[in-house]
Amino acid sequence: MESVLALVDFSGVTEAVVKNAADMAQAFRAQLILLHVSMPDADYEGSKLRTNFSRDGVAGEMQSYHHTLLRMEKQWRDVGIDVKALLVRSTSIRGNPVRKILQEIGRLKPDLIVVGSHGYGLIHDMLLGGVSSTVVRKAPCPILVVPIRKRRQPRKQRS
Repeated sequence: MESVLALVDFSGVTEAVVKNAADMAQAFRAQLILLHVSMPDADYEGSKLRTNFSRDGVAGEMQSYHHTLLRMEKQWRDVGIDVKALLVRSTSIRGNPVRKILQEIGRLKPDLIVVGSHGYGLIHDMLLGGVSSTVVRKAPCPILVVPIRKRRQPRKQRS
């Protein structure tokens, strides 16, 4: 195995995705690639409605993502992993990064892809097309899907 690609969306599952990808890269002495697809022309960035559509607002958002990716890159490089962080731009105005992700997968040719699942469910994915499920169906290599960990409510004791 030469490379492990972690798809980074800066959601609640990102930390687990990157940790699992780093563990795999370290175990196989492979390069870790951190990829975030930004969509500056979309109303949504990830699952969040963009609130500042100004040029400065979008530029600030992109800069923040870039700095966060660089911090992640440094964190894993400091523990001895060969890591590369990539921030790429999608022209999607609908906020769907799948096409760009698949293009990058084709260009990078990773041996393993690690992606997070937000756990919306099958019906949500069928209606809206989940990124994880589309990547799983179309990627040319093995995929590790990391589910988001939701806090479980304690069970009520029956009396």
